[in-house]
Amino acid sequence: MRSDGLKGNAASPATADERVGQAYMFAAMVIAGTIGYFVALSGQRPFNVVLFRCVIGTVGLATYCWCKDFFRGLRFTGRQLLNLTLSALTLIFNWYFLFTAYSLTSIGVASVVYNVQPFLLVLAGVLFRRERPTHSAVGWLVTAFCGVVILAQPTADHSSPDYLLGVGCALAAAGLYATTTLLTKQLAASVRPEVIAVCHMAIGAVAFIPLADFHRLPATGQQIFAIAALGLFHTTFMYVLLYGAYQKAVTGSIAVLGLVYPLVATIVDFIAYGKLMNGQQVFGGALILFAASMYAKGFGTRKTAKAARAVEVTEKQDG
Repeated sequence: MRSDGLKGNAASPATADERVGQAYMFAAMVIAGTIGYFVALSGQRPFNVVLFRCVIGTVGLATYCWCKDFFRGLRFTGRQLLNLTLSALTLIFNWYFLFTAYSLTSIGVASVVYNVQPFLLVLAGVLFRRERPTHSAVGWLVTAFCGVVILAQPTADHSSPDYLLGVGCALAAAGLYATTTLLTKQLAASVRPEVIAVCHMAIGAVAFIPLADFHRLPATGQQIFAIAALGLFHTTFMYVLLYGAYQKAVTGSIAVLGLVYPLVATIVDFIAYGKLMNGQQVFGGALILFAASMYAKGFGTRKTAKAARAVEVTEKQDG
């Protein structure tokens, strides 16, 4: 018998929900960590991958929303439609740059660099909203930036232009994701995130039709399977898990479990392709992930929890 008088096997609803939310988030981040492998497996160019992911994701998520009756009474103002369009474009081009970074660097390196996105959100707040970050937030930002420089190894003899370009693409993807977060935050108060995601996918599909290469469509069973998985498993199913996690888990859990994504991506990179980071890359990546985890947990700042929540409540569509 426990001293508080409660039965040892009895869990409060809040505790049970938290555990379910943590399980959802963990599963979603494991799935996200395998996106790079399926992108490579598809044998498609980034524009094609994004197009097919948007088309299949639109159908999958729209079906889910229809079954849940999320479309009932849905109305958009002209301002909301503009916001949806802009955030959709920043989201899908975020995918394009991230998928490009996979091939120019590696799945692991690109995924780790991509995790500077919370700090780019801080910079965006300074530039566009005239927000004043705390000293600790600036400190973690500088730490993460140092990690990127170390991981990029710009002065190393073996650092090819493609590698540096790949790191730049991963940073561009992170910046676009931060922009998507700011734009989507304005919609989240009145529109369900699942519905926002459907609109993003539909707009993305239309925008990428003229950019796709229809002369190089998936031809083999393996390529078709990879594309289908990216749309149904890595988009529809993963988003459902993420939104479930956002509703049940606390911000701290979501922030920490979000770091499972780059770790899984690095492991997948090694298992599938035998790629390992060297010592300098590992040190730089560790600095990025350490700074991101401390910032997300609110270490040293009282304003961070709100900022971290803003990042996490946006779709983890990096993925």
